[in-house]
Amino acid sequence: MLPLSADGLYRFYHDGDIETAALKGVSLELAAGEFVAVMGPSGSGKSTLLACLAGLDDPDGGVVEVMGQRISRRTERERANLRARHIGILMQSGNLFDHLTLACNLSLQLKLAGLHERSGIDDLLQTLGLTQRLQARPSQLSGGELARAGLALALCTRPALLLADEPTAEVDSLTEANILDCLKVRCREHCAILIATHSHALASQADRLLTLDDGRLVNDPASH
Repeated sequence: MLPLSADGLYRFYHDGDIETAALKGVSLELAAGEFVAVMGPSGSGKSTLLACLAGLDDPDGGVVEVMGQRISRRTERERANLRARHIGILMQSGNLFDHLTLACNLSLQLKLAGLHERSGIDDLLQTLGLTQRLQARPSQLSGGELARAGLALALCTRPALLLADEPTAEVDSLTEANILDCLKVRCREHCAILIATHSHALASQADRLLTLDDGRLVNDPASH
């Protein structure tokens, strides 16, 4: 069973009479433990692709399956349940509730996933350099800390699939290396990871590199 399968994704946006095609027939698959990077210029459709794969947006055409279950064209409750059980999501902003501390955000994420154990979270927080920031609210965290806190939130439930949009955009090179180490550990634990990134350093460590340009994958998704 594949953690992620997407077939023929199309997404259109409308502004009055103007139609913009953000995705044009995108298909891809991820195997368990695979680390895939998606690169492309700004506006190429990377964030739209991740939103459709995560069930945060519905494609206008095509199908997305996560762990063998269709997530596209389901009710929001059904999509939310699938996300909670199987997907870790790191977007560019808005990953944490502003009125909660990092510790409370993590506890809530575990509760939504139906988990009652904190297995591995202490090691995760130490790797990401957040052990001393558990009582901080998002407004008290730096840009780099927010990025790492969002990643901790995405990974704390040990998801089968991680979708991350620019996970190292706000961090220095040392923190980027720590994040990469964290991602590699999760891959060895059979988590499938798809990241959208502008970082060549991060992309160079992926098992596969995909290029998205003008809503289309311009290289072979099966190539290594």
